[in-house]
Amino acid sequence: MRRGMRFALIALGLLVATGIAVAMPVRVKETPLRASFETIAAPPGWRATDEAPETILRPDERAPLRLARGYATGSETQWVLVEYFPIQDEARRATAREFVFPAQGWSRLTEQGVSLPIGPGGAAVPATLVLIEVNNQRYAVLYWYEIAGIPTPSDHRYRAHLLYNQLVRGRSDGALIRIASPLATGEDGGAALARQTEFLRAFYPALLGSLPR
Repeated sequence: MRRGMRFALIALGLLVATGIAVAMPVRVKETPLRASFETIAAPPGWRATDEAPETILRPDERAPLRLARGYATGSETQWVLVEYFPIQDEARRATAREFVFPAQGWSRLTEQGVSLPIGPGGAAVPATLVLIEVNNQRYAVLYWYEIAGIPTPSDHRYRAHLLYNQLVRGRSDGALIRIASPLATGEDGGAALARQTEFLRAFYPALLGSLPR
């Protein structure tokens, strides 16, 4: 199926589901974290450091719960920003596009879909990798959504899952996950992604222990 047709079907599905939700409102309750973000320890061999500058990972002030932390090992640094919404609607939900890119003084170098072999049993997690430059320093930023144990980098698919969970399961929780790291001089996106993937293999299971399924 061609990409344009796929997006058209997704959009049509969203319109239909939205119409159903409006015509048949359902009672949605908050879904708490399975465990507090504060219980997430640094992965073995890593130490906790300061969180990322807001010029790199800009927080969404609407998010009720947030994990904002840096991790370092040797000369390598990875910054984590996870924002969790126990209940969502169109006015207050996780949204990537307006927060992934710094507010000003940056240039986007590349943006591409990637597959991260970090899930349970080596399952791949789909994500988006963005390379940006701020004040002559390049950064690699990974992001994806998590909703009821399902990872997706697509805002359209996220909203579709959100409506499904609201209508069928009576819940509308979800999270936006962002991982950023500075690039060394001459380092390309592939090398940065490899570093981020290694970090996430150690960090992601602990994060899944906090997020609802």
